[in-house]
Amino acid sequence: MQKVTHTRKPKGLSGLSRFADTKAGRYNPRMDPVIPVENWRKGSQWAVLIKKHAEVVVDDEVVLPEFQKHCRRRPLPEFWRDWDRPIPAEAWKAHNCIPDEHYVQTLLAQSGLEEELTRRSVTHSAWDLSASKDRERRGWHPVTYKVSDATTRLIKSIKDIDNIYYETENRREWCTSNGKPAPCFLFARKFTRGAGLKLLDSSLIASK
Repeated sequence: MQKVTHTRKPKGLSGLSRFADTKAGRYNPRMDPVIPVENWRKGSQWAVLIKKHAEVVVDDEVVLPEFQKHCRRRPLPEFWRDWDRPIPAEAWKAHNCIPDEHYVQTLLAQSGLEEELTRRSVTHSAWDLSASKDRERRGWHPVTYKVSDATTRLIKSIKDIDNIYYETENRREWCTSNGKPAPCFLFARKFTRGAGLKLLDSSLIASK
């Protein structure tokens, strides 16, 4: 907690990756005019919010109802495979929206608070799933680190990341804290239970 407080509190900023989502087609025009498309944002589900922004989320009575009506996730293919009946054609045609990748970002943009946010996630994840055998799930979830992956080298490589390239915006951001160069990430995912226990037992997380 000391590391998180030291990194975030002095600047009074929330850590929340976000960008204008223009390619995924998740924005539902039915949200307009309550949520205009220019306020539609996408980003990581993981965030560190200061008290002011957390209160905005808790008190929201405008954006959330629109998400509940018009931003719903299409059923995942693995659930369809378990059905005893054919996959309904309308399931493929349904508007697909992933609310936990859009809600907080869009709400804070709608509230005019984007100048009080850092533009990057505080949680590291690896998305190179090119070797995935399941084409339907390829790219949907980050790599899960197993026990054999949980090494000093892996943790050091994550800690050493000091810049992030945003492909959709064609820009690179160098990470800082209080005006000084700093590691980009405070957390990392996804680790199996065994990998997590190995890291805790061997104190790899705290090692330099």
